[in-house]
Amino acid sequence: MRNISVHNFGHRLGTYIAAKTCPGQAQLLGYGAEILLGSMFKITILFLTAALLDIVYEVGILLLVTGLLRTFSGGAHCTAYYRCVLTSVTVLTVTGYALKTTLPFLIALPNWVLIIVLAVSIYLYSRHAPQAPFNKPLKGREQEAKFRRLTLISAASLSIISITLGTGAMVSWMVALGLWWQAFTLTPSGHLLIGMLDKLLLLIFAGKGGEAECGSQ
Repeated sequence: MRNISVHNFGHRLGTYIAAKTCPGQAQLLGYGAEILLGSMFKITILFLTAALLDIVYEVGILLLVTGLLRTFSGGAHCTAYYRCVLTSVTVLTVTGYALKTTLPFLIALPNWVLIIVLAVSIYLYSRHAPQAPFNKPLKGREQEAKFRRLTLISAASLSIISITLGTGAMVSWMVALGLWWQAFTLTPSGHLLIGMLDKLLLLIFAGKGGEAECGSQ
């Protein structure tokens, strides 16, 4: 598995491209290729699973919401690429399937329940965001303030859309739960949960991973 990993393939691709175009930039191009290939692989697995469960729409909205907020807020990480993919696919498909099956119950709830979920999420973002991976720390307080501001603006904008559409719209709950899950990954409990999943998958797939750190969602 290690010989055909995204990390190794990305490194080889970056080395090849650097040799042809930018000698001396193999490491940078390899990292970029690894990120691109990893994202493509992750999205392919995610939407194939979603298609099998007939929840492509639900998973698509959840991915947009969590992906946008994670870009600015950061959050808990798995320690290897394949565990990252498995965790992300599991969380998004389970959440999407749960949303679809419980929709009749959700649309009957009063608006104040939706507002509470959104308010809790925004509070968690304001308290815990942003969080950068240990290998890519934020560059000073100015950058930290910038990412916190972008996080809160994004969360507030999506919350307004969700409240405007109301509890009768499924997309409102997709946005709300997407915001909540990403906010949860910033908390100590979120880090603990992702860490437990990471260790569990490590035991199950011992020796199958080993890539660099990757976002859990």
